[in-house]
Amino acid sequence: MSQHMINHGMVSDDDHPDLAERRLTAAAPGRPELIISSVEAFPLTLTGDGRPDPAGARYHVGRNRPTIYPTGRETLFVRIETESGHVGWGEALAPAAPRVPAAIVTDLLTPALVGADAAEVKPLRFRLGELMRERGHLVGHQADALAAVDIALWDLLGVATGLSVATLLGGAYRREIPSYVTSVGGATDEARGETIMKLIEGGASRFKLHLGNGVDADLRSFDVAAAAGRAALPDVKIAVDSHCVYDGADALRLARELGARGAWFLESALPAEHAAGYAELAARADLPIAGGEAFRHRTEVTQWLRMDALDYYQPDIGRTGITEGAAIAELVNAAYRPILPHHSAALGLALVAGLHVAATAQNAPYFEYGPATVEAANRLLTTPLEARPDHYRLPTGPGLGVTVDEDAIRSAAR
Repeated sequence: MSQHMINHGMVSDDDHPDLAERRLTAAAPGRPELIISSVEAFPLTLTGDGRPDPAGARYHVGRNRPTIYPTGRETLFVRIETESGHVGWGEALAPAAPRVPAAIVTDLLTPALVGADAAEVKPLRFRLGELMRERGHLVGHQADALAAVDIALWDLLGVATGLSVATLLGGAYRREIPSYVTSVGGATDEARGETIMKLIEGGASRFKLHLGNGVDADLRSFDVAAAAGRAALPDVKIAVDSHCVYDGADALRLARELGARGAWFLESALPAEHAAGYAELAARADLPIAGGEAFRHRTEVTQWLRMDALDYYQPDIGRTGITEGAAIAELVNAAYRPILPHHSAALGLALVAGLHVAATAQNAPYFEYGPATVEAANRLLTTPLEARPDHYRLPTGPGLGVTVDEDAIRSAAR
């Protein structure tokens, strides 16, 4: 039996000859070895503006939805280093309890990574996924841990070769990625309308409201925001995210009313896993139906595509990683649908990984932009992300193209 085993020694390479033929612990001929020597996980609990939070993790349940949130920010960073001294960084979207995926990285993924060739990114991502696939763990915290590791491997390969992730993926269709402003600030409908007007003055033209307060309340909120926005910019685009709180009847009523009002799209109207419900909603609605931030891998997206369940697909690269995110983009685009990558609570590494995927997708017209998130993200980077009110600039340096403030990360993780 080969010593290179998966599933804790219960399945050998003899059972998977395709894996046995491809030695993941040896470098391919003609290039330097990138043998992994260490993997570190850094679960971070931060204040809302990205500073270390001395009070530690605290959580609350959303007022209008049952989802748990931290009072500040939480995320998971992963650092991978090779024997040759090359380093790559990754991040998972882990907005609550990042210590859980951190433990998965440390206990389950690191033993499989140390000694492997970091340049074999796709075979490594496949093999790491196989470790718990039989047990149903292609999603959830296991997938979050895989995403952080996957992003770090792509970054490492880029750093070692001097190439950007976008170049490694085959090249960028665009260097400027149009964006829309999410989480429009304001405690009341009128305050959100004023915020939109100020953001338009600064150059923004696309927005998303986070609602889900009941259909009638959501429509009132949209009406106020749309009136304010259209007074400043007649062709302003305004979308609505209702955070999966509605059943089919209410979602359809909301979609039809928003369509009549000229809304841009309706996101996450139904429970996140309800593919059949989204397919029916998309077929009957009068505006584009969006969703998919909970996707983790290409296989589940294939099922949604077969059902024609969404008009806009919104994978979050902090949940899929670059390997699966790029595969999802290819599948979605081949089905004549765009991707509009989701980005909410994760910080700079997951964000810029998403920008590389969006830039290399044929049809990725817009990317989510939270001004406060970018500001917090830049506290942990020594090369800040370039974000404008209506677009991002794709970094051009090796790997992800940003540099982590390692001292700040280590200090925040203590």
